[in-house]
Amino acid sequence: HRRVDKGSGRLPGDPDEEETIHARSVSLGSGTLGVSGKIDLVEGKGARVTPVDYKRGKRPHVEGGVYAPEKVQLCAYGLLLRENGFECDEGFIYFVGSKERVPVPFDDELVNQTRSAIEDFRKLAAGDEIPEPLDGSRKCIRCSLVGICLPDEVGFLSHRGVEPRPIFPSLERGLPMYVQSPRAYVRKDGERLIVEVAKEKAAAASYGEVSQVALFGPATMTTPALHECMRREIPVTYLSYGGWFMGHTFGSGHRNVTTRTAQYRTSYRRLFEVEARLLVRHISGELGRYPVFMTR
Repeated sequence: HRRVDKGSGRLPGDPDEEETIHARSVSLGSGTLGVSGKIDLVEGKGARVTPVDYKRGKRPHVEGGVYAPEKVQLCAYGLLLRENGFECDEGFIYFVGSKERVPVPFDDELVNQTRSAIEDFRKLAAGDEIPEPLDGSRKCIRCSLVGICLPDEVGFLSHRGVEPRPIFPSLERGLPMYVQSPRAYVRKDGERLIVEVAKEKAAAASYGEVSQVALFGPATMTTPALHECMRREIPVTYLSYGGWFMGHTFGSGHRNVTTRTAQYRTSYRRLFEVEARLLVRHISGELGRYPVFMTR
């Protein structure tokens, strides 16, 4: 996907019949369909094109060589291309692990299934309840969206009797970045933070190496650099020139809002229950002369 995302992402507005198209990382949207997407590769000639979606695993041993959700995803790309004036009757799934390209024809059955899925997604997004997560699925562990879906947390909070799986914390290698020069200026350069003093480069570090940023006195940070820190959940601390704490900027991350709300609500309820029990014990004399102060 790194190689795919380096593409120009542009399709010709009015392609010539003999023009060869080979565009990577193409972003398209449709108000009629109500969806948007980024296609890994679009290739073809003239107005007739074919979307190609890259999967890093191996081709599954199922009928047609492709799982149903992947077919729907690819067909949605085909519908987007049609909505943008191109002819598109099939697509390909390229499995990097086995180096196989599997064709997926966009027949009436698949098109109807895709349109139905889009409509279901729209209804789901308009509602106020999230769907039930999978129970103990092995796919969840390697899914890139597991941090948003939070299947174990949702199952635990809904009292479904599902025990959360063990947590495997990532290896923390980041170090704090202290910016103390009063003329320091922190900016974003790709995947790195650049510190300049008097317009001269003084230091640099990749975002993966930084656990937090501390700005002293009038040291400043650009908005793009701050946005990237918030997106990666890297806290930025503001202090006076002498080191007095002023405040924090910390992004909430890309999380499932409904689940996070339930987590906070549950944590407050349990804390209140603990405090209430301690108060009862204190009143009954079990805690002796040590007072317990209620915070609510």
